Amino acid sequence: MSIENIKKDFPLLENNNISYLDSAATTQKPQYVIEKVEEFYKKYNANPHRGAYSLSVDATEEYENTRTKIAKFINSKYKEEIIFSKNATESLNLIAYSYGMENLKKGDEIVLSIMEHHSNLVPWQKVAKVTEATLNYMYINSEYELSDEEIERKITDKTKIVGITHVSNVLRNS
Repeated sequence: MSIENIKKDFPLLENNNISYLDSAATTQKPQYVIEKVEEFYKKYNANPHRGAYSLSVDATEEYENTRTKIAKFINSKYKEEIIFSKNATESLNLIAYSYGMENLKKGDEIVLSIMEHHSNLVPWQKVAKVTEATLNYMYINSEYELSDEEIERKITDKTKIVGITHVSNVLRNS
């Protein structure tokens, strides 16, 4: 699939000669998502799980149907494994302060790439301090990549959490 075909799904990108790299702050939405959000506001705009009136029941059904669709899409065993949050920072904090604080202990390791945004760094620093887990960093090579050797050296049997960004906004070629 070419980049032009992908851009056709995104109204803002389709006719602009840009590469949008600020997705951590605001992601561009494909047309299908824009249409579904519009449909929700036109037909179901009420508080899911908050009322017994018909519009709230309909909103809850749409909300839960979305959870089911996402679970199927990512091959999740249970729809209850799908948790909605308002952004990546909130999700990372939720994982760190729930799972991390409850399950990590002294001697466990957290491994992060050096390319992580603060939203995936600061929570793990706090978790490591409280749980006495060790926080290790994987460093990049001159090509701005994590080498196989670095990954194999840093991820051990003691590693319980690994955080690696897909695209980093902290790198720059000087």
